[in-house]
Amino acid sequence: MTLSPATQAILDRCAGVDAPGAARQWESMAAEAVLRHGGSADAEALLPLFLSAPAAHEALVPVFARHGDRQLAARLLEATVDGGRLREDVPSGVLHAVGRLGYTPATSLLWEHVDGLHEVSRDACLGLLHLPCEELRGAIAEALEKHEGAALFPEFLPVLARKTEDPAWLGRLVAWGENHASVDCNGGLILGISLHGGPARTAFTRLLWDSRWEACGSGTGSALWTYAGTRVLGLGLPELYAALRTRFNACADPDVQWDALRSFITLLRLRCAHVWTGVGAADVEPESCDALYNVLFAPTPDGSDTLAELADRVFGGDDSLSGELFHLEAALRTAAAHEWALRAAASR
Repeated sequence: MTLSPATQAILDRCAGVDAPGAARQWESMAAEAVLRHGGSADAEALLPLFLSAPAAHEALVPVFARHGDRQLAARLLEATVDGGRLREDVPSGVLHAVGRLGYTPATSLLWEHVDGLHEVSRDACLGLLHLPCEELRGAIAEALEKHEGAALFPEFLPVLARKTEDPAWLGRLVAWGENHASVDCNGGLILGISLHGGPARTAFTRLLWDSRWEACGSGTGSALWTYAGTRVLGLGLPELYAALRTRFNACADPDVQWDALRSFITLLRLRCAHVWTGVGAADVEPESCDALYNVLFAPTPDGSDTLAELADRVFGGDDSLSGELFHLEAALRTAAAHEWALRAAASR
């Protein structure tokens, strides 16, 4: 297989740069293109570069997670683990990557990192999410019970609740988030609830609009995991927009409307950015940008407000969110045109 142009550009540029960190921001941009449009050959070609200076090439880790295989995961771990722990100069995202690639020999190593610092613990839990974990079923249940009801805890431990095979954890996670957990520490609860699938759909939709959860709070980091949860459950933005309008018809409270619309715009922002959550169950393709643009911004047959008109009414023309929505509309239009160009190229 041939390399993507972005991969070749990364290799060429790094070959001519003396300081590995000099082009880090540029490399992050190029790596995103490889993440979206690359393949296994790109992951293989970029692995030696990453291993030469892991901290300087952290942006490449998602490429390995998405386009690598179990053989690559084995080589990745062999080169980055020392004495049963990830080396200090290695980004913790490696833990997530080897788990996502289904490399089961890493299971015990990932579990050893669950009680680490926040980013290490997060990546270990997200890695374990993609592994069977039969031998950890009891240990996971014990760890969850130890922290259940706490305000602060290893934030992403709850994503492993399904591994216990105890359906009661769905209700327990909801109660934990509603009554005890800090909004600075509920991203794993939100994602963990969604991972219970169909039975969680009602509870997840309820928490999405509940201001107590601050599920779409950008400052707390929960918004990304809420967005991932919508993808896990197949809750597309058109469906959520219909739910938003129903909510507006049922409740005229301006504070409730403001918070709900802010939440929806946050999810739209993440969709327009085409963020990669790293959660396998969330990888299903979302609605196309042109279809989404038609639902949100095109004039409606019944003359009802578009999203932009709704925002002007709720926020007022001077609110920063109304201004952001103007830019999101333009970004969505551009993304829709890009999708059409890709379809045209693929059809030739």
